[in-house]
Amino acid sequence: MGAKAKKAVLLLACYLLLLGGNAPARVLQAFIPADMKVGGFSGSLWQGSLHQLSWRNIVLAKLNWQFTLSSWLPALKIELWDPQGLQGAGILRGWQNLQLHEWQLSVPADVVRQQLSLPLPITAQGELQLRLQQGEFSSAGCRSLGGGVANWQHAQLATPLGALELANVQGQLSCDGSGALVLVLKQDSSHLSLTGRGTVGFDGRYQFNGQVRRGPVLPEAMRPLINQLGRANDQGQIVWQVQGRLL
Repeated sequence: MGAKAKKAVLLLACYLLLLGGNAPARVLQAFIPADMKVGGFSGSLWQGSLHQLSWRNIVLAKLNWQFTLSSWLPALKIELWDPQGLQGAGILRGWQNLQLHEWQLSVPADVVRQQLSLPLPITAQGELQLRLQQGEFSSAGCRSLGGGVANWQHAQLATPLGALELANVQGQLSCDGSGALVLVLKQDSSHLSLTGRGTVGFDGRYQFNGQVRRGPVLPEAMRPLINQLGRANDQGQIVWQVQGRLL
């Protein structure tokens, strides 16, 4: 290729980048999946926002993005926000598979509780925080997670018979071979001890298997509620299983 041809190609590439940089964010509408709705766009392709984004039963008031580099790869720096209290930020990158890097999310615990079909009439108090160092997802679901931690701070369950006090609930996130997201959690308070393993599939189906034990100072009025979960074994543990689909 001659010098003139190289110069022409360089000028063409710069021109295309300039066009892309000045293109309005709404051109992304053509690439939005059919089951995802967006109320409006603002900004440009390089730095813009989606407003009133809804997908399945998830609604976000605003999602901001900005093109950047992550490990010398093109990436998007994402910030999301919703009036219900959901906040998050992190980096997306990858072509065939979606890669997450340095993500942090926080959401009121009851927002998560509302997505589950539970056997007891309860509401959740406190804040659920998620941290993820890195992860990879494909069309088949979760492929790998590293440094995934869930922490339910100031955890409490409000029931018709009173408040059930919990310690800060800790969980570890990972993937299983089927592409489901796995959460292994434990908590031990004076009211209740709980350990178990839950999974959430890409289709929204979830399952939890664990053991519940009454704490030493569980209020007497709360015991009938705990007994609804099942009969305790010789070690005082109640095997608890629940499954369903995210609402």
